[in-house]
Amino acid sequence: MAKKNLEEIAYVSIVKLILENHFKPGDFLLETTLSKVLSLSRTPVRHALGQLVAEGFLDKKKKKGCFIPAASPDDARHVFFARENIEGLTATSAARCATDKDVDFLWGLIKEEQSIDRDLSKIDYVNINGAFHMGIAKIGKNKYLEQYCRHSFWRSHAYILFFDNYYTGNIAAGIQKTGPQQHIQIVKAIENRNDEKAGNLMRQHVRTTYDLLSLKL
Repeated sequence: MAKKNLEEIAYVSIVKLILENHFKPGDFLLETTLSKVLSLSRTPVRHALGQLVAEGFLDKKKKKGCFIPAASPDDARHVFFARENIEGLTATSAARCATDKDVDFLWGLIKEEQSIDRDLSKIDYVNINGAFHMGIAKIGKNKYLEQYCRHSFWRSHAYILFFDNYYTGNIAAGIQKTGPQQHIQIVKAIENRNDEKAGNLMRQHVRTTYDLLSLKL
């Protein structure tokens, strides 16, 4: 099997283990242990962990390895403040640059998102949600905003995966209930090329996510 495929398998498998609550904030994810659990060599596991560190989902300590950052109200506030402003800019830029094909792509993601219910894998929702936010950043055609957006998005998920009701079992009150409707409004603003409205709606969306989480931190 190709090296890249093994790295992708390792990446998806590690995220899946986190989603299934095999790890919690503060836990170290050891290469040797993960290699045995996933029946993979250490090289693809090491590269997958490195990608998760680069994306902000994991932190790393010299000589100790990669770990899930411990929950901190101050850190959460800083992460979501950065994400709110960065993604506000990516949505503004997307509304200015989007083609009809780009808009169709976003509506396709909305359709996928609406099909998700409690019977489907939570990793499916993570993937679609990530594709939505990263898709908007890519449509904006600003490589710097796209890079910062990716980092702040995944760093915020170190909180979302452990504190949002969707991932902890109480879906009725979780972010997954409000997120799709807000996504629809954002896409409508992008489709109408209303850059100011798209930016404001995205900032509101990220702020709503933080407000729901901050009650539990």
